[in-house]
Amino acid sequence: MSPRKRISERFKTATIAQITSITLVWYIIAIVASRLITVVIAPGIGIETGIYHYHHILWGLILMTMGAFIGLYWESRHSQVFGAFFLGLGLGLAVDEVGLILVTADHGYWDPITYPIMILVAQLLFIAALAARQQGR
Repeated sequence: MSPRKRISERFKTATIAQITSITLVWYIIAIVASRLITVVIAPGIGIETGIYHYHHILWGLILMTMGAFIGLYWESRHSQVFGAFFLGLGLGLAVDEVGLILVTADHGYWDPITYPIMILVAQLLFIAALAARQQGR
């Protein structure tokens, strides 16, 4: 059996705990990648049109909507795993910008309050995965 078929078969039998774990992993990847890109690779780079600057919270909301739609509309486990990928990425991008939403002071994006909020969301996802595993789902 080819590796692609094995992965596809594994996705078809994914449990709710595994799907939640996928969301958690991609949430963390999105936050880490976003912070690294902001600091190291491309500080100040963004998409702008006229007077509008599109922060990555917009892309996060779009990805979360796509993930939720995919996971809820199609009932197969395979599509729910695919939706969890988008949901995790989108949630990570959206939560990463919580400093811009909550804080209008000098710190903004880098405000220290952002880190506990990021950790809280990760903990909630982790607890959800553990709860699903405990229930055998």
